[in-house]
Amino acid sequence: MKRLSINSDVGEGVVNESALMPYLKSCSIACGGHYGNEETMIKTAKLAISHGVNIGAHPSYPDKINFGRNEMVISLNDLKESLHKQISSLSVVLSNLGVDKLDHIKAHGALYHKCFNDVEVAKSFVQVVKLFKNVKILAPYKSVVSKIAKDYGVQVDYEVFLDRNYNDDYTLVSRGEANSMLENGLEMSRRYKMVVNKSKVKTISNNFIFIVGDTFCIHGDTNNSHILLNNFYDNYFFNDNA
Repeated sequence: MKRLSINSDVGEGVVNESALMPYLKSCSIACGGHYGNEETMIKTAKLAISHGVNIGAHPSYPDKINFGRNEMVISLNDLKESLHKQISSLSVVLSNLGVDKLDHIKAHGALYHKCFNDVEVAKSFVQVVKLFKNVKILAPYKSVVSKIAKDYGVQVDYEVFLDRNYNDDYTLVSRGEANSMLENGLEMSRRYKMVVNKSKVKTISNNFIFIVGDTFCIHGDTNNSHILLNNFYDNYFFNDNA
């Protein structure tokens, strides 16, 4: 099977990762901020290595109680210290497994969204990333963090979500909303092709906004994500109407 540029957030306690990995080109492993410890990092990294999947770090606010999904009151220095510790812990695990370096770094949850439009938090995140040589970030198109990263000489791969709906301002529809998720392989295939071929994505207002996508994410905790990705691939390669 030809793998498309699909990534997923893993190492978060989901039991379907063995079935999910064959569909991925890259993955982002939780490294202790919102979930994970040395044991889960080793287990998930070994699984990714066995499938030839590129491995990145998935740091977050240090908030396991809320799974990193709530914005956290924390000083920038403390945040930077936590992020560096999280990323370093995964780097050590990978080194011990014979992997030379991280492929990328992607913020998780509330930190990911905070970096979309908060200059100081985004700058702090990029400053930590910069300490890890030649590592790119995954970030949304039009985000503050992507602009700051380029100013710091950090490569950016723009990320588009296959399983989340978009607002007109490029933000994701809140998970608390009934229409936040996109859980249909055919619609996901159409989104992928539209972004690649036309640089557009459809919003919940039925508008089309210009967007750039280098990598496409499906969350590991999306219901039956491996089955959904199988259906996505079937539609992408075998359905002319996808």
